[in-house]
Amino acid sequence: MSNCETVDSNQSSSEKDGIKITQFTRRIGDQLILYQIIRYPDRCLFIWIGTSSCDLSNLAMTMPTISSSNEYLGTTLFGTDFYEQSLSLSKKLARRLGGKKQIYISLNLPNDSDNEMLLGEVEQALFEHVKQNEQVY
Repeated sequence: MSNCETVDSNQSSSEKDGIKITQFTRRIGDQLILYQIIRYPDRCLFIWIGTSSCDLSNLAMTMPTISSSNEYLGTTLFGTDFYEQSLSLSKKLARRLGGKKQIYISLNLPNDSDNEMLLGEVEQALFEHVKQNEQVY
């Protein structure tokens, strides 16, 4: 059962030179989670997920291999991604989108005992957003 509530039913979006930026928020438990997605046409997605502290403490990247769109290379580019949550999420999203783009994800959530449950809800909200807006991804 989801503990996720839409806070901003009207997400904000803007576009300049083909680059599209979408922002939305979700209340998950007692946390307000902010999402910002920057879509570069036919190239990559940059996704920042975090709280109002607006940290950028890590960045992971996943991309398809040249030989196969079913295989992915991924790494943590900077920061501490101790449990590799950003890297794991970037790989899941790359698979979901068919492996055609580089996916950059910065996941900046509080480290506490409820982190695994929070992470599941955060992923679910992101995947729901992507599914609802499939034509732009």
